Amino acid sequence: MKITSEFLTINDRSIHVRVYNPEQEKTIVCWHGLARNGFDFQTIALLLSKKYRVLCPDTLGRGLSQWAKDPAKEYNYPNYVNIAMGICEHFNVQKLDWIGTSMGGIIGIVLASGPYTNRIQRLVINDIGPEIPDHALQRIIDYVSGIQPEFDTFIEYENYLKELYLVMGERTDEQWFQMTSRSLRRKDNGRLTVHFDPDIIQISDETVPAMDLWELFKQVECKVMLLHGLLSDVLTQDIVKRMESINSKMKVITIHDCGHAPGLHLDHHKDPILKFLS
Repeated sequence: MKITSEFLTINDRSIHVRVYNPEQEKTIVCWHGLARNGFDFQTIALLLSKKYRVLCPDTLGRGLSQWAKDPAKEYNYPNYVNIAMGICEHFNVQKLDWIGTSMGGIIGIVLASGPYTNRIQRLVINDIGPEIPDHALQRIIDYVSGIQPEFDTFIEYENYLKELYLVMGERTDEQWFQMTSRSLRRKDNGRLTVHFDPDIIQISDETVPAMDLWELFKQVECKVMLLHGLLSDVLTQDIVKRMESINSKMKVITIHDCGHAPGLHLDHHKDPILKFLS
């Protein structure tokens, strides 16, 4: 099965998209969380690619995609939605399914409720709702917008990621190695740090979307599956219940031993998604 990396120019910025099985006609877009990148979907993308073309972009400012030249104007949901539509236009995507983790779930809701109402057929939302509790939002801001950590060795950085992301689910040594190797960059001083632009958090845009997401969620007409990490501080049980009251047909999968957000690399994370999309 073929896997390619394509670099698209969208809004005068280079956006990296990892493409699994590019010859398939059916398309699934997998969009990652705020401080992650498209490689997070490697495990499930390999399985989905048996029947689908799977597009896994790196959002502007993350992974192998270009960083913004004007962070205040570029790191926001309207621009991410515009980039997502540009990616679909490039690959001539008329109908698609969408899997979105955290930030990627919000982008999916925005698309499915408006510009892609008739294109997105099934929407998988991974541990995010139309609102984020204040304490969780502040934790995210503190992590992403603080001074980026630096490490002398690969092992030191890997141990840092293990402490940070164990809440997403256990991983094998090889999986931790892969995650670490895809999540770093070397600074001018020779030390290792996180892969993303330290300016991706723009308080007025990134963390507090300008749109009313509850109202948008009411307008989503496609089939919806919600993955809920039971230990998540981002998607609380109260938010899940309110979402269910709005969309009684929404399928909810609770991952009991997981926080924000399920990594989609374990069987009990990915098997419900594979069944939902089959």
